[in-house]
Amino acid sequence: MSRSDYERPAWYQINTLYRCQKCGHEQDVRAGESARMPCPICHGFVVKIGESYPGSADDWDEERDGLYGEWRQKR
Repeated sequence: MSRSDYERPAWYQINTLYRCQKCGHEQDVRAGESARMPCPICHGFVVKIGESYPGSADDWDEERDGLYGEWRQKR
């Protein structure tokens, strides 16, 4: 089992990246915020292209005891 089986970033640690398919404008949206849709630049269609979160599992804020346990805050 890897560490990611027992630890994960909390919802507020995940940022989402969106890109306009028409002009290529990118939006890095922090957790709890919404992407501007349609694109604020050209009013084109905006799609999700990825997510980012802390790269080190030491900085992730949720954990569970076993593989099937409930997720809870570490800190």
